[in-house]
Order: sequence, then structure tokens, then C-alpha cells
Amino acid sequence: MTDPERYGADGPAQAGQPGYRLAGAGREAAESDRLGLLERIFDPLSRKRRSMVQPGWRCIEVGAGQGSMAAWLAEQVGPAGRVVATDIDVTYLRRLAAPNLEIVQHDIVTDPVEVLGASSFDLVCSRLMLFHLTGRQEAAVRQMARCLRPGGWLIDEDADWGTTVLVDPRHPRYAGFHAAWRDGDWWASRGYDPAFGRKLPMLFERCGLVDVRADGHTELVRGGSDWARWYRESLNVIHKAGSGAVTDARQREHERIVAALGDRSAWFMRELLHCCQGRRG
Repeated sequence: MTDPERYGADGPAQAGQPGYRLAGAGREAAESDRLGLLERIFDPLSRKRRSMVQPGWRCIEVGAGQGSMAAWLAEQVGPAGRVVATDIDVTYLRRLAAPNLEIVQHDIVTDPVEVLGASSFDLVCSRLMLFHLTGRQEAAVRQMARCLRPGGWLIDEDADWGTTVLVDPRHPRYAGFHAAWRDGDWWASRGYDPAFGRKLPMLFERCGLVDVRADGHTELVRGGSDWARWYRESLNVIHKAGSGAVTDARQREHERIVAALGDRSAWFMRELLHCCQGRRG
């Protein structure tokens, strides 16, 4: 989670930059439910992708949301280890309680990493955060890399959100969905890069990380599933919070997309969720 409209290209959000539109202010209960769905959907794979974690490690989860992965990391590192969970809004993180887990309100782009412990962590993680920092992803990665000890690992999970497709051409919603979705133009028209996830390896290398490797994951799911409910709610919030007037045509297109996501007779291929990891040399 991040503050709405805080992240732009070079400092505070600039005109044309989308900012973070999923902040929970004024909709805390709904946002908690949305984050709960996110954890249920993404945590199993995220735990596998962090399986390198060893007892005694020092770890940071950046943009930790409600903290499920930070809590899991605290279990893995044990009493000899330490986990820091950061976010700009720590409302939900304050619910966590573990002796080896520290909650820190922190903006990874603008706040100094020295308050976290520069050059001291074995693992720095983030998930579904960099995508929202339009124009500032490289600055964020550089800051996270500065937290690593020599030999420490940075892991980020972000997606190509434009790859979502309704898969059956014979489904009655197929044509309407794809005419509105336009291969992810829903995202691009709102200022985001729908193919951001695939660019992580190049971004990591530009930031000086070595031994960079990446993989991608997707699956087929029904409309009305946990994933579809989470995706539908996320799109609804971003759509409503978008800057500028919503035209009637754009509103109709959005309604076709979310209606399809709610249809249990429709099958979707999910986003392509990338995981990139690199080591500080």
C-alpha cells in the first residue's frame, strides 16, 4: 500500500502519472478484504519463491500490505533472525505481533534506507508494488539494493497485467471483453505499463545486481473465483480513483470487463506473474 497520488515520475506525482490508487483511506474494511484475497491468491507461490530463507537471516518485506508474507518470513528466520515490514500506511501491519518482526512506516523511494539498516540484510522482498511506482521503479530498486549486504538477495514479484484474457471465443462475453480490454489498454489508458513485469531483469541489471534470473507463472481460473473477485475489486477502485473525467464510453467498457470477471461460466488466463531475483555483488 502507498499513499494515493504520491508516486509520480520525479518526486510527487506529476501530471499524467497515475500514482497509487488502491490506498485504504475511507474504505478500510473493503481494502482489508481485498488484501485478504490477495494474500490467499498469491502467498502460496510467494512462499515457494522465498524458499531460500534460512534461520537467522535478516529480511525486509517492502510494501508489506497486511503483512502475511512478513509474518511468514518471521517464522522462517526464527528467534535468531529479524524481519522488517515496511509500508507508507502501516494501519494493517500494526495487527501483527512477533518478537522478531519490526513494523516501520517508510517510503522506499524518498525516505533514507539508513533507518532500516543499509547494507545489512540477507533478503529484501517486494510484491505487486513496483508496478504502481510509474517512472520511479528504478529508484525504488536502487534503494532496496542498498539495504542488502554483499551477497544478499533482492526478490520482486510483479506482473504483465495486460495478458489477462477470456479464453473461449464462443463465450457470449468474449467479444465484448476483448473489445474493451484491448490487450491491456485498460491499464495503459490509465497511465500504467501493462507489460511491466517482463522488464524486471533489465531493471535489476541496471541497478547493479548480479546473478539475475526470472520466471513467470499463470493459470486458468473461473470468473467469480477469489482471483476474479480480487481483480474485479482492484479494477473498480482504480477506475473510480482515476484522474480526469470518466467518459460514457470508458464507463461502458469498464462495466463489460468487470461483468465478465463476475461470470462463473467464463474462464480466464490470469496475468503473467514474474519473479525476478538478483544478488548484490
